[in-house]
Amino acid sequence: MKAKAYQIPALSQQIQKSFKGALIFGPDFSVVQDIALQISKQIIPHLNDPFNVVKVTPSQLKETPSLLQDEGNSLSLMGGRRLIWLREADNSCSDSVELFLDHIQTDSFLLMTADHLQKTSSLRLLGEAHPNVLTIACYSDQPRDIQEQIQNILKSNQYTISVNALSLLTDRLNENRLNTYSEIEKLMIYVGYPGPITEKDVLSVIPDTSSTSIDTLCQAVATGKHQQADKACQLLLASGETPIGILRLLTIYFNKLLMGVDALSKGIPLEKAVKMVLRPAQFNLEAITKQQLSFWKKENLIRVINLLIQTEKQSKTTGFPQDLMLERTITLITNVAQKQKSHPYQ
Repeated sequence: MKAKAYQIPALSQQIQKSFKGALIFGPDFSVVQDIALQISKQIIPHLNDPFNVVKVTPSQLKETPSLLQDEGNSLSLMGGRRLIWLREADNSCSDSVELFLDHIQTDSFLLMTADHLQKTSSLRLLGEAHPNVLTIACYSDQPRDIQEQIQNILKSNQYTISVNALSLLTDRLNENRLNTYSEIEKLMIYVGYPGPITEKDVLSVIPDTSSTSIDTLCQAVATGKHQQADKACQLLLASGETPIGILRLLTIYFNKLLMGVDALSKGIPLEKAVKMVLRPAQFNLEAITKQQLSFWKKENLIRVINLLIQTEKQSKTTGFPQDLMLERTITLITNVAQKQKSHPYQ
């Protein structure tokens, strides 16, 4: 069953009583993680409960295809509903997931999180077709989404914010949802007590990286300017961004670029395609974005996105320095961009 993230509250009773699982997927890890946590709270109060929470990986399923079913049918030692969390799910998990859905005899809930899944993905098709599986595709937050998150968090903690301060804060945050939460928490700690938040507070706490280094990095990488990309990357690292966070920012941008190129292939005018890539406040980047849309090919953008996703996975699982993996990936992508610019029709 396909649904939107905003429908989760309305579906809470079904999640708690009738749904057998949920598949949350998309290129933006921060949004996927946030939606997954929202759903998990409908099933179990604490994710660190060792009796009622089991975390499974695709590699474990390869060794034991019936693992999901076995875990799902196991009764909790302490009572309560069990949550089986399948992380980094992919098409290799489809048979095991189907086995779980067909043979589960308890009220255990299967939570699946995944990167981007194509419309033809067997796992995605399985989730969308099953009436008791909630399937949510997650995409990067837009300025309106970020503003709504800011207002909801501040309101729930009894803070208020002026219109000008809200606009300034939104402009200084990026599409990484987990980073948004972290920065807002930092701002509340700085203010010190529930009350009004002003422009001065925002200027004192939140660095202006969203409109400078991040844009510079994405544009430099996508146009093959290695020195500019390296400099912007170092500035982001110095300001507190992590290598994984930067990889996600690049993944978000190249997914937007892919949307723009795909739109052009369907006959959508260039001006509209550019607006699919940029936020309204980035009007000064329209010229360079048009250039990128003119030489990037869809298949190469997909390869770049897959490279970024794989690099992020490897950064979490290998002992190789994350900053060096990031630098290597940026070099590879800028090389592809240079080649595309020089030979756009090859």
